[in-house]
Amino acid sequence: MRSTSPPAALRARIVKSVAILVLAGGASGAAGPVPSAAGSDAPLLRVDRFSDAAATLLKRSRVPGLPGPGEPIHLDDPPFLVDLTGPGGDKERCYDLDVRPATPARLYVFYDRVGNYVLGQWPVVDVAPGDPGYTDIWDVWKVTVPDRFEETNWIRDLATVERLLKDRDSAYAAARSGALVNGPIVPEGSSADKKADRREGAAVLRYLWYKGKRAPYLYFEQSLRPDGERAPTSTLIFDSPAAGKSPKDPLAIPLGAGLRLRVEAVPGQPAYSPLHGMRDGKGRPLLEGTLNCPIVGP
Repeated sequence: MRSTSPPAALRARIVKSVAILVLAGGASGAAGPVPSAAGSDAPLLRVDRFSDAAATLLKRSRVPGLPGPGEPIHLDDPPFLVDLTGPGGDKERCYDLDVRPATPARLYVFYDRVGNYVLGQWPVVDVAPGDPGYTDIWDVWKVTVPDRFEETNWIRDLATVERLLKDRDSAYAAARSGALVNGPIVPEGSSADKKADRREGAAVLRYLWYKGKRAPYLYFEQSLRPDGERAPTSTLIFDSPAAGKSPKDPLAIPLGAGLRLRVEAVPGQPAYSPLHGMRDGKGRPLLEGTLNCPIVGP
């Protein structure tokens, strides 16, 4: 079968910088290519982040007004954009993406044998909101493809990836990149006006393949590195409710509803992570698990 890829010299000039930025979490803004014509007509995953199966704090059954299944999420609207106090009293903001496991799920990205990113193939995952083990944090694995690889977005599920990797004659190979991506799967049309990692501009909406369906995701940051098999975590401290807010359970109202919260580290500091263990002012745990609330804005 004849490859449809451009000549190697042209690919090297166009793609090499993109490949570097993808793994370094740079200005390219995603661990995946911009959507292309190939695959754009595939079925779209109907995403529901607020069902009882998918959510912990932001359940539609307990928080009125959350978007319905498949409806776009605009993270700059209440209750998602949360005011924080940072180290030294600085004002910060984060997007409340709910409780997510600190054990990342695998995300497979594709490269040719000389290290160029394969632009015509979206990444592949095997979990989505509502699935056991779903998390917004992805462990990036690089799949090296053979020279004959057709860039037509034809790899659309994990079963195909695993079949190719198990076939000794296929010339496909995979290795862990050492990078973690914070990229929540969201409904089509979702938006966030701010990036993480102290970068300016809006978060970029990209696409993954999930069991043969297009799955949109918002890229926030890729400066994280794994701590063994887990993502690093930091601490978010609940000091007290704001005036007029005194629930017996401090998590009984959304984080964006006027609670006084502070963090001990921000992007660029070694202790920072978007995954937070929540504690009260006396250091007592308030929550089982970790809250994904990436600090956003320059």
